[in-house]
Amino acid sequence: MSDIEIESELVSFVEKVRQSEQIWALGTEDGGFVVCDSNQFENTDVLLLWESEATAKAQCKEEWADYNPLQITLDEFLDDWVEDLKEDDALVGLNWNDDQVCVEIEPVGLARALSE
Repeated sequence: MSDIEIESELVSFVEKVRQSEQIWALGTEDGGFVVCDSNQFENTDVLLLWESEATAKAQCKEEWADYNPLQITLDEFLDDWVEDLKEDDALVGLNWNDDQVCVEIEPVGLARALSE
């Protein structure tokens, strides 16, 4: 992804999440979430997040067929998730798609963008 594509995807994600006040992850009933390896950094986990239930649900196939979209409120993400992800040195991946591409960003950076 080019810098312009990354910026555009981030802006779009932030605008949609601010409007809905919801972020979506793929999870299981036992509390597991879809996490993948970073495409940019070695030994770094990326928690995948989507801007809508529909975009998250579209990825519930193949190896993630047993997962379901789980809603995280914006407040919950900002108050609880960001610090935990930071402590785990994890990134967040925005809107993973069928091309297996997403914007990877530090959770604090995303929180800042969502809070502006």
